[in-house]
Amino acid sequence: MTNETPFINIPNYPEMSQITEEIDKLPHKIILNVDKVAKEVGSARVANIVLLGATIPFLGIAYEKIQDSISEIFLRKGEAIVEMNLKALAAGKEIAEKLME
Repeated sequence: MTNETPFINIPNYPEMSQITEEIDKLPHKIILNVDKVAKEVGSARVANIVLLGATIPFLGIAYEKIQDSISEIFLRKGEAIVEMNLKALAAGKEIAEKLME
């Protein structure tokens, strides 16, 4: 599971073609445009939550438990932030489930 846009955080980051070649060797892979989905949900800042949502079918953790945890973590920032993060979680989950069909 990965975002199609790399997070380039080192000076000698490999070329995208090398990364894609390695990813293509994997038997199971999901590559998402997490940044686009996050912006559609309401903020680029929820990109990690979109990615988390996309991993839900593979985690073995009940979706409701993850929702509860997100609510608890973000509650101090207000209900609007909680709702945006829950929406991001659901969007990621929905995309992964569609890709698995």
